[in-house]
Amino acid sequence: MRWVFAIGVLLLGYVYAGYPALIWLLSRIRGRPVKKGPFAGGAAVLIAAHDEAETLPRKVENLLDLAQTEPIREIWIGLDGCTDGTSAQVRGVLDRAENGALVQLLELERQRGKAAVLNDLMAKADQPVFVLMDARQRVEAGAISRLLENFADERVGAVSGALVYESADGGAQKGAESYWGYEKFIRLCESRHWAVPGATGAFYAIRSELAGPIPENTLVDDVLIPMRAVLKGFRCLFEPSARVFDLPTAHFGQEGLRKRRTLAGIWQMGHLEPQIYSILANPIWFQWVSHKFLRLLTPFFVVLAYFSMGWLAWDGPKWLQMSFLGALGAIFVSFMAFWGGKRISSRLLGLLGAFWGVNAALLQAAGDAWTGRFEARWKK
Repeated sequence: MRWVFAIGVLLLGYVYAGYPALIWLLSRIRGRPVKKGPFAGGAAVLIAAHDEAETLPRKVENLLDLAQTEPIREIWIGLDGCTDGTSAQVRGVLDRAENGALVQLLELERQRGKAAVLNDLMAKADQPVFVLMDARQRVEAGAISRLLENFADERVGAVSGALVYESADGGAQKGAESYWGYEKFIRLCESRHWAVPGATGAFYAIRSELAGPIPENTLVDDVLIPMRAVLKGFRCLFEPSARVFDLPTAHFGQEGLRKRRTLAGIWQMGHLEPQIYSILANPIWFQWVSHKFLRLLTPFFVVLAYFSMGWLAWDGPKWLQMSFLGALGAIFVSFMAFWGGKRISSRLLGLLGAFWGVNAALLQAAGDAWTGRFEARWKK
């Protein structure tokens, strides 16, 4: 039982601390520089949206302003069965804009899901690089150019921008902001070492010849599309200077559903692209397993470590019994912080509650993936 406890603790330590430290070290001693330069071609911006009447018009205005100085040649927007007047709102913006002809609207009467809409947009766009983004975030001036500079290196197939939270007031927002800072550190190290196993769905670019159709039931296109480029031998980079700005949701329920959907999508990847788990086919197999797969298993490692510790403490020394009670107390504190963060604006509560919230989402996502509970279509 001691070995069971040790294995559980070591695996948890490796996922959350060991791997970040190791990939940082590898990025320092075996980093691979990127040959950057001005991008000579044009880019097509692709956005798939459903019921975004409040956010999409602002995004279109943002992109049309950027098109005056950025290499944006086409803007393709797929409206997936919208019922809230999104189309009328966007067309109003285009009618007032001098360069509104850059935007092409693809309106679908029946909702099909993001992956299906992206397939249609990628088939219609005609530029050497596609820039995929969400409807909500504001794109910083110069961000698209900085993203595209990386394609001067022929080994680069996809580049992810950085999502920046403009402000965070509630516990859910502060927890998401802090966790995302930790995640960006890991992605930057992976990028410097070789490649990142996935992109930021809010803002990433890919060479058009690498952006083939994906299954319509895909939950995480921002992982599947870049990873297919990686499987072909190209690098997927993280460019921190190419930024989009957002505000994380203030609602724990919405944030939890978003996490569950993303994590269920990582489980789904083994079915959609089995080569990802092949050490021979995947050039970043080590990063994929360490960063993506083992993280899915962390709640099971927690259970393994905790119950084996309880078994040892039953007739064990006093210090071990106290340690077991301390671990139980820590779990209870995280649960209470998670519960309190729903009601009180506090970064401390957001951080303390992150342990409970993340592991709960991981367990729920495993159930979602195994039962097929999630579908590709948006649900507001």
